[in-house]
Amino acid sequence: MTDIPRRRRGRGGQHGHDSRARVRTRELRAMELTVLGWSQLQIARDLGISQAAVSKILKRIEIRQLREWAETLERHKVKQALRLEHLFAEAIRAWHDSKADMTRRRQRRTESGQGGASVAEIIVENQHGDPRYLDEARKSLADYRKLWGLDAPQKVDLRAARDPYADMTEEALRAELARQTQLLAIADSTVIDAVLTDAVTTDGPNPNAVKPGLSTSSAQEMRHVDPE
Repeated sequence: MTDIPRRRRGRGGQHGHDSRARVRTRELRAMELTVLGWSQLQIARDLGISQAAVSKILKRIEIRQLREWAETLERHKVKQALRLEHLFAEAIRAWHDSKADMTRRRQRRTESGQGGASVAEIIVENQHGDPRYLDEARKSLADYRKLWGLDAPQKVDLRAARDPYADMTEEALRAELARQTQLLAIADSTVIDAVLTDAVTTDGPNPNAVKPGLSTSSAQEMRHVDPE
């Protein structure tokens, strides 16, 4: 009995029978038309497929592109991290080298004997290290933490936004209170003048209306005074 070879399933298209090359060509064409601003219905007519198939193609392209970009980003971050580690190691090595004792040779003339003689001296000086190398190492570590997001988030105090007068002195608070009171008095007088002006314009002069600058009690006294 002869075995019948199974038909190898394709990579896409209707019923999954299209070749990989054709599927890839269709994806490239759909992406090109999308960049040009075509709608999915127009792309479907151009490719001879349904709008739902175009939607699946574009979604598959976006997912694959996002995955590729994420992998590229991670590779760049790893490369930058390796460079920062190298800078840190070089800074620490230079720091240790700067702490090593420094040896120098000096010639000193002696007064003993005829014409004097020179004596060679070897001087060893203790070094405490150059702190600039440690500062460079610290900067490398700071950039490394920033690259991988290892720093803790900064604490934001929301109380300052809710209470703008919390940091003001007692004298500043009194001055602000006086300013607000003055603004309220000006606003009240403006409203009263507007109401009186509107009443005079609409109904004509009112003999019983309170004149600006007179209080209510003064107006009542003027109405109760009998004419001579």
